[in-house]
Amino acid sequence: MPVNQENINLWIQHSDIDYIGHFIKAWIPFNAWYNSSFSTLHSDREKISAIKTQPNSVRNGINSLMESDSQQGQEFRSYLSALYYQLQQNQIDGRNDRIWFENALKEKNSRHKIDNREFGRDKYYLERTDGAYLGDITEMKVVIKRKSDNSIIFNYTHPSYDLIHFQAHPDYQNLSNRRKEQVRLMFQELEPVKINTLLETNMSESPVNYYQCDSYTLRRDITNTSCYAIHIVKALVEVLYQLRNVLFHGELVPNNGAQKVYKEAYSILKMILEKIK
Repeated sequence: MPVNQENINLWIQHSDIDYIGHFIKAWIPFNAWYNSSFSTLHSDREKISAIKTQPNSVRNGINSLMESDSQQGQEFRSYLSALYYQLQQNQIDGRNDRIWFENALKEKNSRHKIDNREFGRDKYYLERTDGAYLGDITEMKVVIKRKSDNSIIFNYTHPSYDLIHFQAHPDYQNLSNRRKEQVRLMFQELEPVKINTLLETNMSESPVNYYQCDSYTLRRDITNTSCYAIHIVKALVEVLYQLRNVLFHGELVPNNGAQKVYKEAYSILKMILEKIK
């Protein structure tokens, strides 16, 4: 009996691998591992941060794979390159931002205060009060005083860091253009989160400061002798965690583009699992 095209197409569809489902299965043991390894910490976010910053088998495993010229190391770097590419080609939005390597290296701005900096006839005081998590701001305070008598020209307090809200404030609008420009620049100095690039554009061969991952050259921190791949670790663990979140929270659109992303994410996570056995 001849087989019709509809039946062929149905079997083709059934031959597809559900990489989103495989990613979930791979995340379960990874989740169990970090719950066990960092049992004194309370939230998933705290434990993910600990993976990035403290010596552990996942961080060490990723570093060894990035440093290795073995077939396994080459395979891992190829999967990493493919994940980088697929996230560029297929937009997946998380709760707060797009999920991709371009914004995965986020770090807290250590500067949180400008203490009575003098400019012209004025003194500028700005302070950012941080909450428990990266980018969580509980208060932003700005005060401008005259140097001559310490009288207040401008006083602003807001429960978040928001440049648009700041510039729309009526008292800001009433400042002179000179004061507006100065206080805006100082406000931006205290931006709570700094985003660093994972790409290395200024390559050095002695010592080698990059990893060649197919067509991507990614940063190798030659100053961090305990983990040369620290930037890779931080960015990759963050991306995998965000992919987990958007999936577990039901926010992912499970289309063909998402399957391509999760295929590479699953392959990477599966290799990481080998390091925690």
